[in-house]
Amino acid sequence: MPKVTDAHREARRHEIATAALRCFARKGFAATSMADIIAESGLSAGAIYGHYKSKDELITLAIMEVLDLRFGELEFAQTQTPMPSPGEMVRVVMSGLQHEVGELSILVQIWAHAAVEPGVKSTLARVGDRVKKIFHDYLRTWYLKELGLPEAEAERGAQLYSGLYVGIVQGYIVQSSIFIHFDGDAYLDAAAAMVPAL
Repeated sequence: MPKVTDAHREARRHEIATAALRCFARKGFAATSMADIIAESGLSAGAIYGHYKSKDELITLAIMEVLDLRFGELEFAQTQTPMPSPGEMVRVVMSGLQHEVGELSILVQIWAHAAVEPGVKSTLARVGDRVKKIFHDYLRTWYLKELGLPEAEAERGAQLYSGLYVGIVQGYIVQSSIFIHFDGDAYLDAAAAMVPAL
């Protein structure tokens, strides 16, 4: 039997994760069963459970994998000259999330589930910490490269604003999910116009 490569495993996990996200977007998180996800993916139950033990594990790990792709974009942007502004990176993150997740309201459903399910909350807390660190590192590099600030000032700015940028991303997700007349382009334009000055 040929050996399964890491790339193949990652591709299969991503396939399962995106199938689950399609189900969640269509039926809602609570109403989606593992049987629905199995049917949506076209894979066997064994193939699904070989990668994910439960619906809760699937959704939390799926979100982490989706975010990993966005983290890669933020890390790559740090190598560009000039670097995109932090506000422009919000647009990149949101565009990528919409492409991967589709209906962003599923993230609001997952956050609501995390409020009453300690295991999911714990996992999402780790995701949140990682998102904040990625923005922290991006801001720090941006202050150093683009504004020429000293190391200590760049670190202070990154600590000061990283949580705010996480909040801007979360705000977009929540407002786009619940406000009928939400103008996503205007929101992202405003985020891009912000300069996190010290």
